[in-house]
Parts: sequence; structure tokens; C-alpha cells
Amino acid sequence: MATTYRNKESKFWYARFTDRTGKRVSRSTKSESRREAKRISEDMESAERKVVKSDPETPQMIFQTIRIAEMELQRGTLTTARAEELIRQMLRAANPNAVDSSFRRFAGAWLDRIEGDVTEHTWTGYSNAIKLALTALGTKGEGSLHKLTVGDMEAVQAAMAVGRRGKTANDYMTVIRRILESAVEKDLIQKNPSRAIKLRSKSDSRTHAPFTVAEVRKLLEHAQSEEWKGLITLAAHTGLRCGDLRRLRSENIIGTAITLQPSKTTESTGVILKIPLSPPCLAWVAGLQGDLFPTLKAVKDSSVSAMFSKIMRAAGVAQTVELVAGDKPVVALRSFHSLRHTFSSWLAEADIHADVRQKLTGHSSASVHAIYSHHDEALARAVGTLPNI
Repeated sequence: MATTYRNKESKFWYARFTDRTGKRVSRSTKSESRREAKRISEDMESAERKVVKSDPETPQMIFQTIRIAEMELQRGTLTTARAEELIRQMLRAANPNAVDSSFRRFAGAWLDRIEGDVTEHTWTGYSNAIKLALTALGTKGEGSLHKLTVGDMEAVQAAMAVGRRGKTANDYMTVIRRILESAVEKDLIQKNPSRAIKLRSKSDSRTHAPFTVAEVRKLLEHAQSEEWKGLITLAAHTGLRCGDLRRLRSENIIGTAITLQPSKTTESTGVILKIPLSPPCLAWVAGLQGDLFPTLKAVKDSSVSAMFSKIMRAAGVAQTVELVAGDKPVVALRSFHSLRHTFSSWLAEADIHADVRQKLTGHSSASVHAIYSHHDEALARAVGTLPNI
């Protein structure tokens, strides 16, 4: 039975009644008259009961919901939250099979559905994008999808951009767009809030922060195996990417240099890197035959990243640092890829010309590679300037 009451802090009477779910709820009647408030509360409860009696799979359900909204609007009790609730009721009436879901639940189900249709590498990228989005969303990621806003998507995009090149950040954001677009198709939400977010320029990047010499030494001290010590040493003193290092074989060691074609190039580009090895690198590769990293070569990329993060934690090396960019501080990430930036930074600190650094890191095009083919002696001198680790 509907009842009325009034709080000391308010001049209006409140209605307390049982809603369609059987829950006792309270709403303001916006009336100062107890008699009028009593009638309003009875009308509210009556409207709820009529909705319960109606068939949720018929237009009558929608008609009754609209009637409730109209009545509450006339009395001034229709709030934004209440309007959203009534709209969701109508959506469920129009599509009884639609189930309210959180971003975490829906994104997880979406990831499961596409697992067999994409490569393991692509699936891992999708998974990473979802994890970043959930971290950025916080409790919003556990709430209903329809509550996600453009502001939430801006926060997600900001999280995607930290420490990642524009292209990677855009790829991650595109994954979130696809997921929410799927939610629209399933009538779980009316609009995709991520559609309002403009993708960043591909040149927009916040590079990983490099490690210091002391930090690299700590990483070596806490390396989990000899292979890890070698992987860290070669990464810091050659600037090679993790994937290229892990596939190295003794055949790639010609004299005192590593010669290989980077995985991010194709045979048509003709880019071949020849990187002189520093004394610590030569000492580690001495006598090795076949695969240089047989154990780590067989490990998944995501597992290698997780293993390196564990080494960083054990060594007490921070995974995020604050850099100064203009007049604003920028939080930058550090991971295994930061060893590549460390290599380039150490060369820059030693006043090695940018042309030589570009040749060593393999960032030049095929034509640029040909132009700087006369730098072989300069490359050897450049590696000689690296700090001993």
C-alpha cells in the first residue's frame, strides 16, 4: 500500500510504494499538501501495477511506460536518471532478448567470439586494448554500457596514448569502437560514444622513457636466466627489438657484428642492419651455436613482456616516469622496448651524429640506407662509446 511522509529538510511530501519489481521505493510528489501527496502516491503505485500486469512482449508495455513518464513529467518528478530507466524498459520491451551488460562483460564475450577468427598476435592486441580501457574506465567499466559517455571515451583514448605511437593508440581505440558498435547492433546501447572521439595523428607519439645505466645494471642483476642477461645486454647495446633479438642465430654473428633483416621490414625494401657488437655483447655470444635464445624464442610475446615486467619489479626499476614535455609533465611508460630508446639515448649523449644513430636503429628507408652506406667505421666508433654494463 502506498504511503506518504515528509522529511524535515523538505517542504514536499514523499510517496513510498511498491514498484514493479516488488521493491519499496520513495519519490517526491512535489506537493506540499498531504492529501494531494496521498493521491499522487496511489497513482504512482497504480501505474506500476498496471505495467506489471501488462505483457512485456506487447506494445501495451511501451504504452504504459510512456504513460508513467508523462505523469511524472507533469508532476515535475521525472529526473534524468528516471527517464533513462524508463527508456531502458521500453528498449527491453522492443527487444526482450537484449540483456543489460557491463563493458567488462560485453567486451570479454566479444573477445571470446572473435578468438578463432584472428591470429594470436592480433587477439593479444585486442585483449591489451580492452585491459587499458577497463583501467581507464574504473568503476564505469563494471556498470551498464548505456552509461558510458564521450568523456569516458576521452579518458580511454588518453590511456591508449601514454607511451604509444599514434598508430598503435589508434589501433587500440579502433578496437573499442568495434566493441561498442557491436553493442549498438545488439540494441544494448543507442549510440556509440567512441564515435565522437577523433583519432590522433599517426605522428603523435609519446616515446617510452629510456633507462639509466644504473637501472640497466639492476635489470641485469635481477635477470631470471643467462638468456635474459644476454637479451637485456644485446637490447641495450644494439637497439634491436625484442622479436628480432629472440630469433637471432649464431649465423647472424659475422665477425664482430650482427647482420640481419629487421622483422618490421620486407625483402622488397632491402633494409639489412649491420650492428657492431660491444665488448659485453661479444663476451656473451662467444661460443654460442644455433639459436642464441632457444628458450625465450618459444615464449609468447605477451609472456616475454610479463617476464620483463617481473624483472623490473624485482630490480626496483619504475615502470612509469614523469618526463618534461614543454611546460607540462608527461607520464611515460617503460618496458622492454625502452631498451631500444636507451640505446639511441646513450648514443645521443655521446654526441653521435643523428645519421649514424638512424643507421644503427634501422629507422631509415632503403634509399637513406644506401646514402649512409659509407658509415661502417663511424658505426664501430659509435658502439665504442656505449657505457659498460
